[in-house]
Amino acid sequence: MKIDRVSTGVVGLDDKMEGGFFKGSANLITGKTGTGKTIFGVSFLYKGALEGYPGVYMTTEQRDIDVIGDIKSVFGWDIETLRKKNMIEFISIKPALPTRGLSQGDMVSLVKSYVFGISDKITTAIKSIKANRVVLDSVSFIEMFIKDEYLARAALMQLVETLKNHEVTTFLTGTIPETSEALSGGGIVEYLVDSVIKMEFVPVAEEFKRTLTIRKMRRTDHSTLIHPFEIDDDGIKIIEI
Repeated sequence: MKIDRVSTGVVGLDDKMEGGFFKGSANLITGKTGTGKTIFGVSFLYKGALEGYPGVYMTTEQRDIDVIGDIKSVFGWDIETLRKKNMIEFISIKPALPTRGLSQGDMVSLVKSYVFGISDKITTAIKSIKANRVVLDSVSFIEMFIKDEYLARAALMQLVETLKNHEVTTFLTGTIPETSEALSGGGIVEYLVDSVIKMEFVPVAEEFKRTLTIRKMRRTDHSTLIHPFEIDDDGIKIIEI
């Protein structure tokens, strides 16, 4: 059976995974700080928007204006025009951190409120521009905010389910702590998604400093090799060796 595919926005990557992410999937792009996750996410939306596919970018760690400013400064991409055309919507949402210790019951209520808030904002944004792509940058902040592993898993499961119910192709970013061997900050979300791509930066490498590896991808005969890549004015580009 033929599976509909959605381009990753990375030059040379789609053919390593039978044409891209499968439509309606949830995909984790993970790596340590500075490996290119945000650039990957914005490329996914920007290049999709240029081809007529609207997308929503939700940041849990930065202001939306800062993300747009950084991308324009580095690449010169005209994000604002695409926003005015309702091809890309940016949303910033951060949890209201408690100012005092909370009981378990209060923490459960706070987590539910935060997750429902994200879900509601995503739903509203998807409907407002008829989006079929969503980037959530990043889920690591949610994992760190929710200390209880059971609550964190339940919250992330609900978010992934909400996105799948909207039949959008989802791109989640996760940050790996410098001392961790897991695939995300809490080691949870990688079990909930359809694919995991790990990005790495090796400052001591002589030739190829940035690489990515497709760690898993359901319904797909994908490459298992380590692929070096570079970042130029067009975004991320796989280097064929």
